[in-house]
Amino acid sequence: MRPYEKVEAAGPEVLTDQELLAVILRTGTNGMGVEELAGNVLATSGGAGLIGLRRMSLKDFKNVHGIGRVKAIQLTCMCEIARRIHKQSAGKRPDFSVPSAVADYYMEDMRHLETERLIVAMLDNRCRLISDTVLTIGTVNASLISVREVLMSAVRCGAVSFVVLHNHPSGDPAPSSRDISVTRRLKEAGDVIGIPLTDHIIIGDNRYYSFVESGCLSTAKKE
Repeated sequence: MRPYEKVEAAGPEVLTDQELLAVILRTGTNGMGVEELAGNVLATSGGAGLIGLRRMSLKDFKNVHGIGRVKAIQLTCMCEIARRIHKQSAGKRPDFSVPSAVADYYMEDMRHLETERLIVAMLDNRCRLISDTVLTIGTVNASLISVREVLMSAVRCGAVSFVVLHNHPSGDPAPSSRDISVTRRLKEAGDVIGIPLTDHIIIGDNRYYSFVESGCLSTAKKE
């Protein structure tokens, strides 16, 4: 049975990743069948299957043999739809009581950024997200973090606590000495005004570093 017939008979869940992608692509090209073309796309994703497609840019798709401008745009939009569904499924007030939930919520927005970006997530008394804001967009290797600006944002929205996130364009989320220093300053200042910093999360390429999970949030205060 062809993919379309399979979907009509038993639903899309019976399709393989390659068949699903073939339905999106609709047609092959240059003497190549659509399922073979779908296989080429999946192979280019680095063996990670459909998840690997989320790491691919418009330019990456265009570099796949058999994928032209239109199909590359279709694939890019498919990945964006998946990203938005994933984020919206968390709800308007996602629970940020564990670091993995915070990292998962922001991962697709931040992991491919070419410059550092600082986001402050304001939380209520149940660790649910009240709002978030992008405070700084830095250079390729540094984000200018203002402790005063972070805390003023928390006060303005009535936050009970806050989480700070920023990305490392290199893909390696390991904290620098500057990251540790800034975390210490944010924690000390937050404790003083009664709006504690609950975590500092660094986003890498599908990886993250949490000061809380690493046991370094209390350590950062003492260094």
